[in-house]
Amino acid sequence: MYPTRLAALLSLIHFLPAYCIKRMASVWRNPMVGVLALSACNAAVAEPSVRELQITAAYLYHFIQFTEWPERPAVFRYCVYQDARFTELLQKTYSDKTVGDARIDVSNINEQIKLDDCHLVYFPQTVPPDFLQKISKYAILSVGSQKGFTESGGIIYLFEDDQKLRFYINNTVATDTGLKISSQLLKLSREP
Repeated sequence: MYPTRLAALLSLIHFLPAYCIKRMASVWRNPMVGVLALSACNAAVAEPSVRELQITAAYLYHFIQFTEWPERPAVFRYCVYQDARFTELLQKTYSDKTVGDARIDVSNINEQIKLDDCHLVYFPQTVPPDFLQKISKYAILSVGSQKGFTESGGIIYLFEDDQKLRFYINNTVATDTGLKISSQLLKLSREP
């Protein structure tokens, strides 16, 4: 039981922003206070702020602008995997936006959705590997923020580095699905 909890704690600390670690440094002498401080920071990290979600929404919008599909759709369909809060934010953010002359439609999805309706699928949380394999059969730009996302068959991995949001593009997977990502965007891709 303890090794499992320790592993979870260590993985959590690995992802904590620097400000949480600095804030907690003074309370480590008292273990109970340290655990409470860690929980507070964990809650802040687990639930992204509205600002962080808006930055992610901006990235998703730009990703679609710099990607070519085999057929240009009349409506770009953004699909968000099991996150109603982020889906709602995207619906508000993109309500008056277009990509070229194509409007943007946003929906929240689960594993039972008809995937060929989606042009971009965003995974804000862990995605089952078999679901990612299903997606790879379609010309869908898959974007996720889980470590190992591109190794599991995803196309764009969003990650935080030096308190900035960065991305890595697995262009081989993109090409295999029929998508062509702009060389301008590929130049900005960075290894995690």
